[in-house]
Amino acid sequence: MNKGRVVLGITGNMSSGKSTVAKIFEELGAYKISADEIAHFFTSSKTPIRNELNEILGENCLNGDNSFDRKKIAKIVFSNPEKLNLLNQLMHPFIRQKTIDEFENKTGLIVWEAPLLFETNGQEICDFTLTVFMDYENSLIKVKKRDGISEEEFKKRLENQMNIKNKIKLSDFIIENNTTIENLKLKSKEIFDKLLLRI
Repeated sequence: MNKGRVVLGITGNMSSGKSTVAKIFEELGAYKISADEIAHFFTSSKTPIRNELNEILGENCLNGDNSFDRKKIAKIVFSNPEKLNLLNQLMHPFIRQKTIDEFENKTGLIVWEAPLLFETNGQEICDFTLTVFMDYENSLIKVKKRDGISEEEFKKRLENQMNIKNKIKLSDFIIENNTTIENLKLKSKEIFDKLLLRI
């Protein structure tokens, strides 16, 4: 833990409300970093790892603007564990380093939303960790509505993540998000206040 700074890693199961919690922390005054947003940069038209991505995914994943189509990537890697593993091995060191670069000179509370926090040992660069979780049915309904995927695809994606029970065991804080947004805000504020005392 650096003096004047606390880094909280936020993770959870699919569509559990991780992004919402990270946004609540940001509204309370934390500095927010998103692993997904950083990953978007590395699949954009400006990516410095274009050749490596083409090698893993093939060139039929490109959009008209030379960025990578994330929906096509998801279809490829979630049906091919070997390609998923290669993609993770390529992307996550870059995501981790860009995250460190982003908070290196910051003070106060920093929240890093990272869906694969524990799977990639991202907790090593955090002072504390928080898992946000939602029960299977609620999560499935949200994902179907948001991404338009089937339950079969949902299950495939879940299989490529650490079991939520293990994430909960590894976390310093947990938030169960099966009720209202007001309750989610209240639980987030309680953790925010506790972490402010550690800065």
